[in-house]
Amino acid sequence: MPIRISGLTSGLDTESIVGALVSAYSFKKEKYEKAQTKLSWKQDAWKDLNTKVYSLYTSVGNMRYGSSYVTKKASVSNSNKAKVSAGGEAINGTQKLQIKKLATTAYITGGQLDSSIAADSTLASLGIKTGENEKASIQVRTNSGGTTKIDIESSMTISSFISKLNDAGVQANFDAKNHRIFVSGKSSGQAGEFSLQATNAKGLDALSKLGLLTDSELNSIGTSTEGANLVKKQYGAGVATASGFAEWIKLAKTYKDIINSDTATDEEKTQAESDLNFEPAVRDVAKYLDDKNVDWSTLTDEQITAYGKEIYDNAEFNDDAKTAIKSELVKSINAVRDKYVILAKAKAMPEETDAEKAAKLAAINAAQAEVDTVLEDPTNAKWATYIQNTFGSKNSDTDSSYSNFWSQSDNLQLAEDVMYRIDLASKMESGEIDLTKVNTGKKIDGQDAEIVLNDVTYTSSTNSITVNGLTVEALGETGEDEVLSITVSNDTDALYDKIKDFLSQYNSLMNEMQKLYNADSAKDYEPLTDDEKNEMSESEIEKWEQKIKDSLLRRDTSLSGIISTMTMAMMKTYEINGKTWSLSGTLGIHTLGSLNAEKNEGYAYHIDGDSEDSKTSGKQDKLRAALSEDPESVIEFLKQLTTGLYNDLDAKMKSTSVKSVYTVYNDKEMASEYSNYSKLIKTWADRVTDMEDAYYKKFAAMESALAKLQNSSSSITSMLGG
Repeated sequence: MPIRISGLTSGLDTESIVGALVSAYSFKKEKYEKAQTKLSWKQDAWKDLNTKVYSLYTSVGNMRYGSSYVTKKASVSNSNKAKVSAGGEAINGTQKLQIKKLATTAYITGGQLDSSIAADSTLASLGIKTGENEKASIQVRTNSGGTTKIDIESSMTISSFISKLNDAGVQANFDAKNHRIFVSGKSSGQAGEFSLQATNAKGLDALSKLGLLTDSELNSIGTSTEGANLVKKQYGAGVATASGFAEWIKLAKTYKDIINSDTATDEEKTQAESDLNFEPAVRDVAKYLDDKNVDWSTLTDEQITAYGKEIYDNAEFNDDAKTAIKSELVKSINAVRDKYVILAKAKAMPEETDAEKAAKLAAINAAQAEVDTVLEDPTNAKWATYIQNTFGSKNSDTDSSYSNFWSQSDNLQLAEDVMYRIDLASKMESGEIDLTKVNTGKKIDGQDAEIVLNDVTYTSSTNSITVNGLTVEALGETGEDEVLSITVSNDTDALYDKIKDFLSQYNSLMNEMQKLYNADSAKDYEPLTDDEKNEMSESEIEKWEQKIKDSLLRRDTSLSGIISTMTMAMMKTYEINGKTWSLSGTLGIHTLGSLNAEKNEGYAYHIDGDSEDSKTSGKQDKLRAALSEDPESVIEFLKQLTTGLYNDLDAKMKSTSVKSVYTVYNDKEMASEYSNYSKLIKTWADRVTDMEDAYYKKFAAMESALAKLQNSSSSITSMLGG
């Protein structure tokens, strides 16, 4: 680029002269710049309109299906007890409802701690003492996340303990204002049920001092072994459960009946006496009943059961009893766990090939049969049930078995945990330990909602239950004999509003397209250059450009095609059950025509009898009448009408060489045109620069020559003494 010297010697305005000389080229460049700007605005206008066309296309696409129209309404006789809503599948008519239970979230409100306790306080400040050989252990058992053990140390802070609870599958928080620990399940209903249990004496002490030994847990400890024949006691020489003592009484009765018989021989009586005294436990229970002067001959099974319980209650829970319990417990744990380990190994077998799959299935079936066999033993079954209910966790919500729990359990630790809990229950029963006066927390158990709908019971983890399209939100339990009535019917208003919303969307788009197509001409308006903008105010510039933008789609053939497509689709008639249906003739939905309609709204549809439409509100409401009398036919007509409109728009929105799919304008062609303008603008910009450089080069040479001439003239004048 040459040095652009402005007339220093000649005194000429070189820049103005050069600008005038290249103005023809500059005009060409500005012409293409304006055309490109105008094209860019047109692209934006089409993008905005295309979005609205596609939105209508999507809406009518959904309206092709009957599920879009089936609207129901439901009411309930007592809205304080339940709320109801109906989906399309709900059956019209009256149904019966009872609310048996409301869903609750498992929740513990911890006992109040000392006011000095803060989140950073250590557990030692609560009096919790642990050492290397004095571990405090508790477990968090959840219905959804299994069982997690937590070892508590006196150096642990309240905050760190709360974190461990949260990691174990519950939601815990320490309320510093109220000085309580709060714990809740992560979800409502049975799925969120949980328990905090001590697994040793130190753990029990820790729970108590943390205010988390709940009334629910105390009740569980005291009652979980009752009636399960788990705890053995010693009476005389025998160690047994209540049912075990009853069995010994039955055996003693067989001997006593012989001894007291009038028909038995002396030899038989002597043998019976010997057999009775041979078994110390049988002898002792027989003596117990003899001391009560029981008539053995009239002793019934019910009496035997009652006396067995009476002897059990008078018996002692001592070391011999504990030894007998643990021996039986360990034997059952080993037997059950061994079979579950085999089952777990079978489930872990590979199954990539058909042969491997067959082998795995056979192994699982064989292992499961062994599990079933070992659980047929009543002793194994009672211990397995107690352990699963107290310590175990299901494999998952969809697999209610406990195979993972058993295969991963530590036999010895599990036996110790069970024995601790049984020992604790016995001490509570005997009064050796009184936990009723400790700082207990309050527990609300997680409970599923339960309703009876048409004499069938349904449950849910939340208070919202959906059955065959009817959704019931339980608010309060009904009385024992209280029955609510639910009424389901077609919702004519909702269907009317749906049709009205569709027409509103159609009208809005059609009116906008009409306005764009019929816009005033802006023939003499072109986008402004920077120089032109500098001579105008902001408002003047905005009005100028808006005038151009409003006219960009005026008389556009693509726009005309869309308007025509939509108009013709809405005017079609369809045959429903032998009758010809149309919007205007059958349903009273029509346009107002160019004479009655507002400007650019001649193609908009109005509903006769629509209270919100001043143009047609006074006319007969054919649509609402048709919806009331024959909603199925109305829906079928609308399905066919919207299918036709959808198909016609779909054809318009297919991809071609000049436009993309789901597009109603030639976006590819416009993009190519925009790119061509960019090339032309660059070409003419380069020409302007080249011509300016050439002219400036010539003017520079002229200035240089004039400068030399001026210097020569000065020298001659000086020599001549001028």
